[in-house]
Amino acid sequence: MTMVAMMAPGLAQGAISDTCRANISTCTTTELTEYIAELTATITALQARVTALTGTPAAGAPAACSGITFTVNLSQGSTGNAVKCLQALLNQSAATQVAASGAGSPGNETTYFGPLTQAAVVKFQEINAPEILTPLGLTAGTGFVGPKTIAKLNALLTTAVVTPPAEEEEGEEAPVTPGKEGTLSATAAATPADAQTIYAGQTKVSVAGLNVKASGSDIKLSRIDINFDKRPWLNISTITIADGTTDVLTYTVTEADTIEVTAGSSYTVRITGLNITIPDGVTKTLTIKVDPKLVAGTTSSGTITYQILANALRGTDGVGLTQYAPSANLTARSFTVSSIIGALALSTNAGNPAERAVIGSASAITENVELLRFDLKATVNDVLVSKITTGTIQDDSDILQTLKLYDGDTLLAATSTVDNKAHIFSPLDLRIAKDTTKTLSIKADLEIVGSGQLNGSSSVSVAAGGITAADAGTYATVTASGATATGKKIYVYTIAPKLALVSATLETVARGGELASNTPVEARGKIRFNVTAQGGDVYISSSTAGATATTTASAGASVQDGMTMSNSPATNAETDSNWIVREGETKWFEVTSFITNASPTATFVYMKFSSFQWGTTTAATTYTWDWDSIPLEFKTNTVYLKGWN
Repeated sequence: MTMVAMMAPGLAQGAISDTCRANISTCTTTELTEYIAELTATITALQARVTALTGTPAAGAPAACSGITFTVNLSQGSTGNAVKCLQALLNQSAATQVAASGAGSPGNETTYFGPLTQAAVVKFQEINAPEILTPLGLTAGTGFVGPKTIAKLNALLTTAVVTPPAEEEEGEEAPVTPGKEGTLSATAAATPADAQTIYAGQTKVSVAGLNVKASGSDIKLSRIDINFDKRPWLNISTITIADGTTDVLTYTVTEADTIEVTAGSSYTVRITGLNITIPDGVTKTLTIKVDPKLVAGTTSSGTITYQILANALRGTDGVGLTQYAPSANLTARSFTVSSIIGALALSTNAGNPAERAVIGSASAITENVELLRFDLKATVNDVLVSKITTGTIQDDSDILQTLKLYDGDTLLAATSTVDNKAHIFSPLDLRIAKDTTKTLSIKADLEIVGSGQLNGSSSVSVAAGGITAADAGTYATVTASGATATGKKIYVYTIAPKLALVSATLETVARGGELASNTPVEARGKIRFNVTAQGGDVYISSSTAGATATTTASAGASVQDGMTMSNSPATNAETDSNWIVREGETKWFEVTSFITNASPTATFVYMKFSSFQWGTTTAATTYTWDWDSIPLEFKTNTVYLKGWN
């Protein structure tokens, strides 16, 4: 078959060989592409010249199309005479009529491209699917007037079949890997998390991630459609697409630029002009970010569900073919836009004092004994704390006189104490800045210590529910989260020892010099510790009752142990059964234990303190500190003992 091209005056011929012009079957792909573009330009130019000479459109075209040739893309929100011509062409058929009456109806065409025009374009595209949709791999109309639709409209204006214009839609690029055809795929990324609450006034909040992969050739990604179940322009001001850590494009979300798929339940924001190259074989992670907002007078958007539908991503491969992804709808995700309300979390500070003995005075008040150290962390916004209420005070010997709340060295509030009562620190004016942590402490003044108050325990706690706070900007109530922060017990004395671990070891030995492989293995343990006398002289029993060591074995095993306790120097003994540590002195003590497994079952063992007895007179058993009441970490390593054969 041969084809002869008619050329409008003044139009130059392209780089098409004479052989191709004489016989189209001999044309290369490049020549065919240029030939099509040349013919389209010729037809468009001729139509324009006819219109210019006669003042009327070509035969069959409506009057509203006088002087009109479609040259640019049109979509919802577009305005101008080209839109009016579009409506007039659509109104020529009842199947694609914009409206039966009123604005947009035959004879009442407007210059505004609204939802009715978009719906009519969808019908027009589907009626002419072989020419418009099929070449793009689409099965349903989009309502977007691009090159394929423009070609068909111009054909109606000239009453001739017109080949689509060669111009690419906005955002498309020339093939990136010439000669190679590729495919595009997309999956949801694991982060950011689904179902977030984000806050009006924040910027570029990440709400979704996409893993996009090119295969077969590089692919130039140009477009992403995001579908929403609510009118997105009410709660989103902008959408930003980021390639890794780089923000590629920020798109303003407006009603005019949003495609209403189904009124009230389905809206599509089409983001074009991305120009992101996905190299062959590479997966890029794209992040969707939003600037959230709220309708005036509201405090929450409710749940907004959004989804990347099938074929929502579009790109161009190495041979210029349009590629789409994903192949199926990705799982819907959601977020909620809320007014900015700060959040506050309560936790126990790592430096919260350990359970311990405290030296009081028999003649004066003892001030500022720390009972609890806790943290308050503000997020989202600054938070104002106006009141802190403690849990029920535990004060067995009624030794606590005054509770004080401190911010570092600054006294915030104080209150008198009553046993088994909660106590309130108020009024407070404590501001905690966003994303910062404030460390507070509760300290107590101790009464003059009487004999009946010795060895009594006291403690205080603060629960999350005891924090009264508000957002620093809106003054909305902030409910603190977190577990209860609990202070460790203190035991009050006028004289008491202070214990400190020096070393703790447990080593296995062969029994009776025999081969360890033939006999049970025994172990020798040793715990050395220092004792410092505080407030007066401290007496410690030199018998095995003075410091009791406990050995632990697995179930079914029997452990035999013996224990001795020594002190240096031995001349400190005042009596045959006591050692004395003078006020302010520090002496070391050592407990040793010999452990034999008397069971046929092998077992693991270790050695630890279970109790420590001391006094302020030669009767050195006045007080007994148990492992559970004052948890001294005096414990050896664990060893394995063989059983009897």
